[in-house]
Amino acid sequence: MGEANICEQFRLLTGEAHENMVAHFSILLGYLLTWLAFAAGALYAGMVLIRYRTEGPHCRLSFQLQDPARSVQCLVVWLGVKVLGGCLRIARAILNMLLEASAEVGEWYIRVSPAVRESIRSRFRF
Repeated sequence: MGEANICEQFRLLTGEAHENMVAHFSILLGYLLTWLAFAAGALYAGMVLIRYRTEGPHCRLSFQLQDPARSVQCLVVWLGVKVLGGCLRIARAILNMLLEASAEVGEWYIRVSPAVRESIRSRFRF
């Protein structure tokens, strides 16, 4: 009777240990997959930036039927270059608009405020 109780307790302990080990392993696997995804994203971003820097926004798409994996990689990088070029074009247009708007606000402020106009004139008098 005592041996059966000890065996039952051992089975319960090993079952709990197994569940804990699986839980720790799944947490570790989750962290490893997160780091792997981060590294893959950094590698992809690096490939896109290098391709954009070397070939510009108008890079050519090339396929090789003998090597379909390389062709898919080139397609994905080409798409990344096109998206990056579009984002940079939109950012440039927005920044140009903001630059023009700030210049117009500055001109308006100088035109409306006589004190500012006088202080600017006094700085540039010789």
